[in-house]
Amino acid sequence: MLSLADELRMLPLFQRVPASAVSSAAALWSVRTLHVGEVLWRAGAPVEEIGIVLAGDLRAMLNEGEVGRVLPGEVVGEASGFFPGSLRSASLVAKSPSTVALLPVSGLRTLRWQRSPMHGALLDAALSTLARRIQFANQRVASLAQGREAAPVRSEPALLARLWRSLVPGQPKEPCPELLPLIQGLPGLGDAAPDVLKPLEAAFVAEPMEEGKPLFLEGETASSAFLVALGTVDVLRHVRGDRAERLATLKPGDLLGINTLIQVGPRTASCVSVGRGWLYRLDATAYEGLTGDTRLWWRESMLGALAIQLRLSNQALRRDLAQRQQAVAGDGFKELLAASGFLEGLPVGEDALAQIEVVLTEDTKRNRRPPGR
Repeated sequence: MLSLADELRMLPLFQRVPASAVSSAAALWSVRTLHVGEVLWRAGAPVEEIGIVLAGDLRAMLNEGEVGRVLPGEVVGEASGFFPGSLRSASLVAKSPSTVALLPVSGLRTLRWQRSPMHGALLDAALSTLARRIQFANQRVASLAQGREAAPVRSEPALLARLWRSLVPGQPKEPCPELLPLIQGLPGLGDAAPDVLKPLEAAFVAEPMEEGKPLFLEGETASSAFLVALGTVDVLRHVRGDRAERLATLKPGDLLGINTLIQVGPRTASCVSVGRGWLYRLDATAYEGLTGDTRLWWRESMLGALAIQLRLSNQALRRDLAQRQQAVAGDGFKELLAASGFLEGLPVGEDALAQIEVVLTEDTKRNRRPPGR
């Protein structure tokens, strides 16, 4: 019979974790066996542990409806486990006889204190999970919105515009604001030590914004994130034809595009500068170069920003799916579109972080179109 340490080592999640690290951490884990219909966690209950399904089939249930499945090898509750005070947003019920490995939140904190590679693997899983869930929500938004603006495009400026730019430089008149106060305003970084923040400051590069210029377009391959330093940025979602929906306006201190550092791929929205300003860019190479506590704190901060995005978009999507009875262009989508604007960038802060409530599963059925729509 395999020991719990052996079973944990066999999981894809921990394949790159040294066997010695898994074995030393196994004592923090426990195993629970569930009968058919038995509840592992209930919606609304405090998050006190995270789990990995070793065998069986669990279903996430919300308001008596199934919103997702959790199969062997999959992690559940890993994102919410990183945030004190989180509540379960769905109940988890055994569909068949199941076995789940459980790690209490206190054990997760112990792994962090020990700087265990297992903690890094769980943080990786949480970041990837939230990035995927936001992508699903973004796709759902695109299927609902009509689009009230022309979609942004890259094009050569006309002769008159080129002449005007030669007379009036595109760079802002104001100098770029200092980076450190902006970083310290991000989730979890306010109390970080100087030796943690200095390498992070060095990884960002200041870039000017020209008025009306796309920072990036939806669908473009991307591997960089941005922090707004001066000015504002509109977030636009392409919905159909040549139409787009303006979903949000980001201000100084807001992050955008961080999901592409986690999963390199096409942008899920377009971002266009409203006026002249400054950005700080963090590209994938610089991100991968972060090490030690700097990398740990920054990744935890990204997780906080993604969790806020997901909470806002899920709240709006659930309201829409439960209440929508009018045409696509109706007023019922105002809250949905406002929340979905935070899919690429999001105003973040400790006040918002304190209210995080993340869903348990990422199954696309949560965002499927209701019958007849």
